[in-house]
Amino acid sequence: MILLIRSMTGYSRAESVVDGINVLVELKTVNSKYLNLDVNSGETFAELELDVSRYIKERIKRGTVKARVEISLIEDSGLLKPDFGTATSIYASLKAIADRLGLGGEVSIDSMTRFKEILRSRPSEELARRVWNAVVPVLEKALESLNRDREREGLNLLKALEDYLDKLQQISSQLKKMSDGMVDYYREFLKKRVEKLFDGELDENRLEQEVVLLAEKADISEELVRLDSHIASFRETLSNDGDCGVQLDFICQELHRELSTVASKSKKLEISALSVEGRTLVNKLREQVQNIE
Repeated sequence: MILLIRSMTGYSRAESVVDGINVLVELKTVNSKYLNLDVNSGETFAELELDVSRYIKERIKRGTVKARVEISLIEDSGLLKPDFGTATSIYASLKAIADRLGLGGEVSIDSMTRFKEILRSRPSEELARRVWNAVVPVLEKALESLNRDREREGLNLLKALEDYLDKLQQISSQLKKMSDGMVDYYREFLKKRVEKLFDGELDENRLEQEVVLLAEKADISEELVRLDSHIASFRETLSNDGDCGVQLDFICQELHRELSTVASKSKKLEISALSVEGRTLVNKLREQVQNIE
């Protein structure tokens, strides 16, 4: 079975003519802790942005999404409406300026059309409905293409994650082997230190008491059990279809916590070195996880 995860990085573009309306949709996504939407559909159809945002939210759960929607009307739909009140006011103002300053010439249509306020884009409810109905299939096509792109990138992420997990599992196994016989290790460790401090005089009973206390404080068996449990949980989460990035990031925190505790409890250099190697792997895991939806 092929596991399915999605990267938060992707790009898609779709364009089509629907009901006499040319629609272009461009989507770009990058990683982000939460879902951030930036939708631009132009000034004329700015009301579309809310609908487009809602539509995307139902299909993308995490990441920064930039959506550009361009609308071109192939036929005249009465979109532009002249504002006669504004036009009259502008004309009167220009005429007054010309008369006051003694300027020659007439106020022409060319000079009037330089003022955008005269012609305003006012889509009717019927046109707005037609435009949205035209946008939906193109937007859906762009989202499907985007998700295919993100799933392809997700396969590359998955390979990297599995490789790091396998190495982390090997480190866990090595830590278990090294933690065996810790009582003997601490007995020899303390014996050498005590003999050095007291010129060879050694109270065997006291030594055994100290060995037991030190071994109890340095016992890492529970941490290693939890470490294996978190690794198994990570694999299980990966195998579940759906959005898993946030959960995997949390598991990475727990993996790092267990390895840090192992390093702080153990006095054995080999175990400390393995713990550092393990935490380096967890950091690499987390870097990859932060790009998963």
